[in-house]
Amino acid sequence: MGPVSRLVQKEFRQIFRDPVMLRLIILMPLVQLFVLGNALSTDLKGVRVSVLNQDPGPASRQLEEALLVCDTFVPGPQVHTPQQLDSLLIHGHTDLALWIPTDWRSRLARGESVPPGLFLDGRNSSQAGQAAGQALQILGTPRLNPVPASAGTRSPGRVVLRERTLYNPELVSKYNMVPGIVVVLITVISAMLTGMTVVREKELGTLEQLLVSPLTAGQLVLGKTLPLAILAYGELILATTIAVIGFQLPLAGSIPLLALAVALYLLVTIGGGLLASTVSQTQQQAVFTVWFFLIFAILLSGFFFPVANMPDTLRWLTLLNPMRYIIEIVRGIF
Repeated sequence: MGPVSRLVQKEFRQIFRDPVMLRLIILMPLVQLFVLGNALSTDLKGVRVSVLNQDPGPASRQLEEALLVCDTFVPGPQVHTPQQLDSLLIHGHTDLALWIPTDWRSRLARGESVPPGLFLDGRNSSQAGQAAGQALQILGTPRLNPVPASAGTRSPGRVVLRERTLYNPELVSKYNMVPGIVVVLITVISAMLTGMTVVREKELGTLEQLLVSPLTAGQLVLGKTLPLAILAYGELILATTIAVIGFQLPLAGSIPLLALAVALYLLVTIGGGLLASTVSQTQQQAVFTVWFFLIFAILLSGFFFPVANMPDTLRWLTLLNPMRYIIEIVRGIF
């Protein structure tokens, strides 16, 4: 292992002498983790609510207060006519409109079905779907029933569903997104650095010297890739520390299992970087080649979109994507 250790030392010296490599290794993961960890959020906040209340009273005010007491919704522009409500929705000045019609409470007291109208701006389909679900959940609670049972009569029995969300009661998206970002960072660093370091030997004309050295092919590959695997583990430790301390994610799973899974995954990413280096003549070509495949790997990994929501053909393709499995493992450990 003497020649391999000297090649490893040479690789480390080359990497740390290159300012571009240092920025790529140290600054890029930190910036990406902090920016993406806070920017890639599916938590719904700041949904503007406008209320057209044509039946003022305690019951209708209770509906308004129930919506606005939630952190998801904020008061929007006030409206007094249906035409104003339409104008606000058309011009995007409000996101959700609650319309309480005239004689709403009295008609409910007579047994008529007169639910309040809920209108949403569907141009942002993701926000509209989540906002509708939360609004219906709030407005449908039994405590907001404005018509109590009459005296001397029994109210009909009902089945009450008690919902309890386990492990992430507040449905905070960072518990799902940050572990995926950690995997993406490890993938980018290991695959991209591998492609760049090997191609750099071609550009400097030193690859031929390595090929005629006493090193065997296996020793040459090991000496070139071992430093990158060590750096990838360093990125894993750094990113995991930031996830636990900075984003307050609980690391509840097995750390040895995480290390073993990442080791197996690095065999794939470093191998992909070596493959990209063989078809590239410059470092720029290597970077673009790696990114070309990384885009598809990320999109088919379940990082952004659940695999179950994909078409059948793409769902079969995800079975060939190693990133899908490592993301499931890392999310399960966090």
